[in-house]
Amino acid sequence: MNKKLSLALVLGLFTISPALVAQDSTYISNEYSKALALYNQAQKYNDPELTKQALHELLVLNDRDSTVLRALGELYYNNRRFTSSALIGLDFLEKYPGNLIALELTALSYEQLRLLDKAIEYYEPIWEVTENINILYQIAYLEYSLKRFTSAVNRLEIIQSRVRAAEKIQLNTSEGNIQEVYFKAAALNLEALIAIEQGDAEKAKELLNRALEFSPEFEAAKTTLESLNQ
Repeated sequence: MNKKLSLALVLGLFTISPALVAQDSTYISNEYSKALALYNQAQKYNDPELTKQALHELLVLNDRDSTVLRALGELYYNNRRFTSSALIGLDFLEKYPGNLIALELTALSYEQLRLLDKAIEYYEPIWEVTENINILYQIAYLEYSLKRFTSAVNRLEIIQSRVRAAEKIQLNTSEGNIQEVYFKAAALNLEALIAIEQGDAEKAKELLNRALEFSPEFEAAKTTLESLNQ
């Protein structure tokens, strides 16, 4: 805070002429071109560190460049620098409140940091604006993880009432692969996990059997049902 105040006082001592403004504009334009060339070269040689440097240089020259904010946030996220990607997301939102890309970047970053409350906080406005069922399912799963079972079930009921029978969702398997299952099956499976947590094994079996009617090869549902039947 003191540094900002000191800088303002120093700037106030100078008279800025139109010629100086023009020089500054040319200088910034040249520096931007250099940083952009550096970014393109980094992309050509698949160099993430040089890419990061170039993006930071571009951001210094224009800290409201949404394209650069997004690219830098994604770079940090994809390299598992989740604290940095979360901070970029927050900065992005400060400059562009309600931006869906910034909201998703922040939510995903907090989720990876296991700050699930914070992740839900940033997923919620995405759902409110887009009514994307995938986002609502993610919120329900996070609420299940936080043992907010009533709220999670309420979300799942909304999903079941809105999702079309043919809609599918991609989920991770135990081996880290991707399996595509019907959305209704995924919602029933998650509701079964909640029933297990609440001590109702019979309800969980019923829900899992219904899930497998939709998606017979649903690995997670089959594994859980086999475990309950032992």
